[in-house]
Amino acid sequence: MKNIKRTIVTTALLLASYANANKVETVQTVATFTERPGNLTINNEGRVFVSIHPLINPDIKLVELSAIGSKNNYPNDKYSKGKDSLIKATIAVKSDAKGNLWILDLANKQFVVWDTKKNKLEKTIKISEEAMVKASFLQDFVLDEKRNRAIIADMSQGDLKSAPTPAFIVVNTKTGESKRVAQSHKSMMPEIKDGFALNPIAIDPTFTWIYFGSIHGKKVYRVPADSFDNEKDVIKNIKVFGQKSYSDGISVDSNENVYITDIENQAIGVTNKDGYKIIATLPKGQTWPDGLAIANDGYIYATVNQLNRTAVLNNGKEEGISPYLIVKTKLLK
Repeated sequence: MKNIKRTIVTTALLLASYANANKVETVQTVATFTERPGNLTINNEGRVFVSIHPLINPDIKLVELSAIGSKNNYPNDKYSKGKDSLIKATIAVKSDAKGNLWILDLANKQFVVWDTKKNKLEKTIKISEEAMVKASFLQDFVLDEKRNRAIIADMSQGDLKSAPTPAFIVVNTKTGESKRVAQSHKSMMPEIKDGFALNPIAIDPTFTWIYFGSIHGKKVYRVPADSFDNEKDVIKNIKVFGQKSYSDGISVDSNENVYITDIENQAIGVTNKDGYKIIATLPKGQTWPDGLAIANDGYIYATVNQLNRTAVLNNGKEEGISPYLIVKTKLLK
């Protein structure tokens, strides 16, 4: 009898230990918004910049989030406030190693590059008409700083109903030249009828691999970053990397962990050589984790904006309830 009791106790302890080791925690809320945040970026100094999602026609287009949670129009009112602002609509923003903030203005079809150290405009880069299609939707992008390239994920479907014709738009950040690459490749297409195409895109910290997928797709693909000199090289080198949920954003760390905004399970997930798993869930009642940004503090940050409850994606009914969030969870070790 003693041996049986000892076995039961030992088994119970092992099961409890296993449950705790595999417990999925809730993300930590960093900041709250009354309007939907789009994407975010965190520079090497820890400054946080957040776009306000254009689907809601916001008055403010871009803010800097301070350490105490205040939200300041960025870079200034002229660029980011009101109907006459120079930046018309943006989702994707990225920081580079030199301290520049890259703002992809999808309405004006251009990059606005702002020097955050000198607080002045560095340059603008127009995307050529030849690189776009009628329904282009310049969603997210990556900066390949090793090769002076920006690679945009053009989901197409800019009217949210057209048949998808997604592609990479490759921009030479020195000359401003741009080209359309790998249009309608199967890796970019949605896996469900009326689904959304290419959107999630990321580059690893060593600028070796570009990772990407469709919103309504179950796979993460990758292609060598040095393939983009030639479209044929891009197409022949696209390979499946791993599994994912339907997702709006991805980001990758130095250990080939690809973090996923899991819009099916309202969570943050990760895919790597061991497969896909959820690492943190959203707070109760929150939906649609959107953009991701890895910071130097050991955390990955995400916007949460209930995009599925916007009128344009919810049969004309606006059912979002603020607050909308910036959240964080620990990176895998």
